[in-house]
Amino acid sequence: MPTSPPAPAGAATDDPSVQPTTRMVWRPAALPPLTGVSPRLSGMRVLVLAHDDDSAGRVERELTAHGARVRRCTPATAAPGPGDDPVDAIVDLTVGGAPHEHGTTDLAAAWREPLLRTVAALRGQYADWSAETSARRLYYLAVTYLGGGMGHHPDDDLAQPLGGIWAGLAKTLHREFPNCNARVVDIALSDVAGLPGIVASELGRPGEIEVGHREGRRLTLSPAARPVGPPALDLGADDCVLISGGGRGIGWELARTLAERHGARVLVTGREPFPSEGEPWFGADETELKEHEKRLWSGSRRGRPLPEIRRDIARTRRLWELAGNITAARKRGLRVEYVQCDFTDPEQVRALLRREGEALTGVVHNAGVDHAARLPKKSDDDILRTVGTKIGSFVHLFDELAGSRLKFFCNVGSLTGRLGGMVGQLEYAAANEGLARLGRWAERRADFPVMTLAWPTWDRIGLIANFAATRRYMAPLGVADGLAKWQDELLAGSAGEITFVGPLGDAVDPGQATGYPVVPDLPGHPEVHPKIHHLGEVTSYEPHARLVSQVRFDRDTAPVLTDFLVDGAEAVPVSLLLENALRGAEWIVPPDFPELTADCLEDVVVPLDLLKLDGPSTVLEREVRGAYDGSTWTVDVRFRRPGDPGGRDGERDGGRDGERGGGRVGERGGGQGAEARARIVYAPGDTRSPAPPRSGVTPVTTWRSGPARLRWRSSVVPRARWTRAGRGGWEGEARPCAPGDLWATPAAPRSALPVSPLENVVRLCTRQGPGLSVAVDPLTLGRVTLHTAEDGDSRIEGDPVLGTWKVTCASSGARVMTLTGCEGPVAAG
Repeated sequence: MPTSPPAPAGAATDDPSVQPTTRMVWRPAALPPLTGVSPRLSGMRVLVLAHDDDSAGRVERELTAHGARVRRCTPATAAPGPGDDPVDAIVDLTVGGAPHEHGTTDLAAAWREPLLRTVAALRGQYADWSAETSARRLYYLAVTYLGGGMGHHPDDDLAQPLGGIWAGLAKTLHREFPNCNARVVDIALSDVAGLPGIVASELGRPGEIEVGHREGRRLTLSPAARPVGPPALDLGADDCVLISGGGRGIGWELARTLAERHGARVLVTGREPFPSEGEPWFGADETELKEHEKRLWSGSRRGRPLPEIRRDIARTRRLWELAGNITAARKRGLRVEYVQCDFTDPEQVRALLRREGEALTGVVHNAGVDHAARLPKKSDDDILRTVGTKIGSFVHLFDELAGSRLKFFCNVGSLTGRLGGMVGQLEYAAANEGLARLGRWAERRADFPVMTLAWPTWDRIGLIANFAATRRYMAPLGVADGLAKWQDELLAGSAGEITFVGPLGDAVDPGQATGYPVVPDLPGHPEVHPKIHHLGEVTSYEPHARLVSQVRFDRDTAPVLTDFLVDGAEAVPVSLLLENALRGAEWIVPPDFPELTADCLEDVVVPLDLLKLDGPSTVLEREVRGAYDGSTWTVDVRFRRPGDPGGRDGERDGGRDGERGGGRVGERGGGQGAEARARIVYAPGDTRSPAPPRSGVTPVTTWRSGPARLRWRSSVVPRARWTRAGRGGWEGEARPCAPGDLWATPAAPRSALPVSPLENVVRLCTRQGPGLSVAVDPLTLGRVTLHTAEDGDSRIEGDPVLGTWKVTCASSGARVMTLTGCEGPVAAG
């Protein structure tokens, strides 16, 4: 049964952002095969990083044969300098060769020189790559040698387990370079002869971040929810658990829980000696500590450097917390001991483990450091220290314990490794993913279970520089909930990499969203999947400002495209286009990620011919721009045909008034320059005028007595039942359109717009009596105000003269949508 640990300090919270997590494991999943090489290779400027000239040369020759312009960087050649021309791609062959057959010494240091080579290359490209707005130019491809299944296939040999370091780095590059397409290609070390061809086939392609090549198949990793196993071991007074780190933060909470609940003896560690009771702050409370810190700050008046004071204060607070934890545990009779040990020093590790000997029954590798800053502000020493604390410490521990009979060996990992880190966590993500892959390697060589638990951010505890910022990436984990899960894993003797995933936050960007399979098991899938579904192929991206995508509307995946016709040709329904606009706007949010709710769409202009399919599908270029209008966040969305003037990656002026770059907004017909547009307005913000904005376009009205220009088949979107109301008005009832009817995809996205009521109002406004129809081109809607989500059948009340339509829930009466500025020449009939 799951355990229920005592409530840890700071566990209680009323923060609604703290959400339950789902236990997930990652397994190889098939990808479609590739044919040929990417056409983007021709003319691509490529830098090849390698540990030897032979490997670099073979890849260089293959890429050159396909038109790439290649230069290499190996230990025998000069590293790229600041004066070198920029490149479009980096192919990183990382660390090659298997570790020593009879030990792990090579693993502790073999990653250092290759990682610094990678970092130097990225620094050399930083100014150019960080400023790039095209999503089709930049590529980083790292090669790992875990067996072709990323270390997760049961037959992977993990011949060179250090590749996880580069996998974690690659997954976080989008935080430094928003438009860098990163990919990690995994092969077996025995398959290096085919590596040049694999690199040529994979380079220049967006999509999955992790790709394995194994036995002629392409694989990626896909998550699946799996419960923890039943208890397989006991912990009690005869057990001794060593925790690297553990004197503070979440490591301490686990140590205290194991000692209190299970009676185990727990060793927590740190690099510094335990503080003396003679320290002026020893035994102080929080108020007294702050007074001491004020006295330290006063040293600046005597000329003491501020950085030195900050370091002193940070060290004092660390030791104060450590002393308070250990002292409190001793008073409660808990068997928790503090031992000084730097786990990056193999001699200190050896001495500690030999002193404890066979008394040691469990190990938790919890030590870690994080220097949160963008790459230009990190030194080589910062990077080596962060990675070394995770990787080197693990190697030293495992080297000494590989033949032991432990009950468990638990690595404390992070989702920054599995899913990529936050801004400033490039090497922290590298360290954690490197640790996870090393854990899988060790699991196959040990007589005890080796697990790596990849956690999200804990609620206000641990290595958190800015807790508010972390919530933008994923919901934090409650401390009590996390400790219960942690104990369950230890007692189950779990093995491998286990991730604890919470609902994703708004900071997920397009590169990250398309780099991993988005499966229904993922927490928050119903909320995040729709905007990923509607993302399209990104061609240009500026975070918080602008996104350009090519969006494909395809009958094979959207049956609703057969439901609406323009001049007899199947077309994109207006409601579907606006749903896509609304979902596209969700990618562009303010830099501080405030809580936003789409209040309305306004100034909607849709040229009818732009909606027509080009055969079984059509591709539209969608441009999304966000900015504040006073205190109101607004997002302008425009659709055009790819290749129209001014439509290449949206290279036009930044105006928001409908007069952009030569495109004729709302021009009748779907020819050159015709654009559809809509503005999404978010709440909270300034109060909008009750009158909808004027479109500024001159529509053309077409009356027909024969076949209508606009027709609906009603095979997907149910046709509303309309009745006449007083004073020329109309009342109707519309059944909802289920996501599974709109979309023929494995996981149909739910709609943000009430598709059926909106489409039926547009349809009604084309009626003018028996045998007579009217079409206004471009179609204009003044404002579509969203109130609550559609819930069952809807009731519609409208005044076609005023152009006002109110949609409410038929059962509860709750307001769903108000549509204004949609006049309809609707008469009796």
